[in-house]
Amino acid sequence: MVWRAAILALTALLLAACSNAPDTLEQRIAMLEPHISVQMPQGASEPVPAVLMFSGCGGVISVQNDYATIANEAGIAALIVDSHAARGIGRMGARLTVCSAARLRGDARAGDVVAALEYARSLPQIDASRLALIGWSHGGWTLLDTLTLAHEGAPPAGMEALPGNALEGVRSVMLVYPWCGFLSRARHHDLPAYPPVHALLAGDDVIANPRACGDLFEAQLETGAQIDWQVMAGLTHAFDAPDEPFDPRVRHDAQGAAHAHDWFAERLADSLLAGQR
Repeated sequence: MVWRAAILALTALLLAACSNAPDTLEQRIAMLEPHISVQMPQGASEPVPAVLMFSGCGGVISVQNDYATIANEAGIAALIVDSHAARGIGRMGARLTVCSAARLRGDARAGDVVAALEYARSLPQIDASRLALIGWSHGGWTLLDTLTLAHEGAPPAGMEALPGNALEGVRSVMLVYPWCGFLSRARHHDLPAYPPVHALLAGDDVIANPRACGDLFEAQLETGAQIDWQVMAGLTHAFDAPDEPFDPRVRHDAQGAAHAHDWFAERLADSLLAGQR
């Protein structure tokens, strides 16, 4: 019985070690693929450009589908990447662990961005030379961290290596009320000069401080990054999300959401459809 207990204990330790081993790119793609919703524009008969979407810390909600519809109407595919479902993180678990930064921080979720891009480039219905990224809140933090890691050639946390073509085909990065707090890598690491970054900040946001993002962006401009941003006065975090769970810090604003949708459509057109209009 002692030997059996020892063997079981050793097996448990080995399994734990294996579970903590860094992912290869192929492993991360295999984990994510069942949880990437590929939404194609109607009537597409040849490869189309695509925008990859990364939700806030609470997980995918209707706001991602709202923006996906806008992309599809412009003839652009939308890939909604559900990082939470891929890890078995439910809504309550997300609130307790991801939103508190106890789990799946931006530099770790950056591996999902790299893997999702590689997956998108492999799809025959996607034009791999015309890609864009958009992230809300935690997703914006994730995209900023991804850019800094790609600029340095450093692997995301939990990944074995960063592929040399990590950002290949990416023409623009969009951030909607991104979190730019002290854990953000972009506070201490440079962004690349390309692709350009566009951001929408909410003036009354007490979750993702717009002043912290403004300071970060000003500093990054001095290092050569291409960044433009707007601060929308009077709006809170998640102002464009009609189904955000009750939170006294959050208030949906239909007019603000309409502006954000127009902003998104314009930046998609400028980066992915230029020369076709």
